[in-house]
Amino acid sequence: MKVFKSLFVCLGISLLMAACEKAEPLKQYVISINKPVTGNMALSCLYANQVEDSLVFASNCPWRITTHQGDGSWITIKGEMSGKANMICRYGVSITPNKTGSARMTVFRITDSEDPDRAYSSFSYQQYASRIDGSLGSSPLVKSIKGSDGSEINVSYDAQSRPLTLSIKGEQTERTLNLSYIDEERKVTVSEISKFHYKDTTYTVNNVVQEGVYHALSFNGVKNVFYDPYCLSNLTNTNGTMQCHVNGSLSKSAVISHIVEYRPFYMNEVYPVSFENAFKLLDQCGPFYTQYGIYYNGKGSLTIDAAHVADSMAIYHHYSDNHYVYETYTLSFGSVNNCATNLDVNQLLEGVDNCNPYMLLSMFRMARFTSVISEAKGRYNSYQVETTANADGSVKTMTVKDKNGQSITYTLVY
Repeated sequence: MKVFKSLFVCLGISLLMAACEKAEPLKQYVISINKPVTGNMALSCLYANQVEDSLVFASNCPWRITTHQGDGSWITIKGEMSGKANMICRYGVSITPNKTGSARMTVFRITDSEDPDRAYSSFSYQQYASRIDGSLGSSPLVKSIKGSDGSEINVSYDAQSRPLTLSIKGEQTERTLNLSYIDEERKVTVSEISKFHYKDTTYTVNNVVQEGVYHALSFNGVKNVFYDPYCLSNLTNTNGTMQCHVNGSLSKSAVISHIVEYRPFYMNEVYPVSFENAFKLLDQCGPFYTQYGIYYNGKGSLTIDAAHVADSMAIYHHYSDNHYVYETYTLSFGSVNNCATNLDVNQLLEGVDNCNPYMLLSMFRMARFTSVISEAKGRYNSYQVETTANADGSVKTMTVKDKNGQSITYTLVY
């Protein structure tokens, strides 16, 4: 907590006091709050797993903070709740994780403690039911996923339920991600080491360090404009290295870059389409890239806590020899809630070797459907998905059967 008294008030209040020093008693009373304003109120929007915020205000009259609307038990303002005139206060605020399953909001009011009608200002905290990754605040954290084909995924987390490590091991792929966060800058850093086999070549990627910043975003070209206070739109990196081994011998080493980002969808390559209707997600590492085209066609809303499922999804895999695989799936969804599990289990559809780690962690949350896929029909590939759930609604097992009748069962461990 920091409180700055008379000698350290803001210049505006100082000048006001100086102007009135030898005149009549002060008649203009001001309580000013330094927060983003939504509508007519200073408002902080928080996710279910965000636990810190701040409050900065100035008052040239004696003041008092009270709860004006709602239940304030989940918010702790780390400072005095009343004080003298001519003060600037900077307080930390602690937030309790939201595990209620519903969004909540509390309005506070700072009033002139001598005459509440003389001066007052309101501020509020709104906390969503879902975490930054789109899962419910009450969802258990997946420690591992074990596939009947021998594949395995392991995840660890910090105290705010954010991923710290992710390892993926499939038949052709091994990937390890390490994540760190700087909360003051809303920055995330991801370092990745990966190895994958393609034809007769083993590709090893090292020293790839990506950085991204969670911004408050309002997307262009959106019909029903929605605001996201904490959205990661891209990850970019400094140069890493890729080594190519053919039959165990090093054949090539190259400097590469890696980027993962949202991209807008354009009608006729000219007119932007609402993100609530369609967008792309690109993951490009050196000569390899995968692009996901996600088409919602207005089914639901991408606003926070809203339900949304896509009617179709296109997946394009491009390989180093310019070979590519392109498939468009028409999607159907079952009754299992994909937000009751913190990982996006829909990313297991094409198998662990094709599982995108950034989408599995829902770092790009808008690409996460809120229901688990039950069927994906494509031109070349089709999948049937059967899912069982635990008592709390989280996914217990997921069995994916391809068009040839071959199936893989994934068991989730919490």
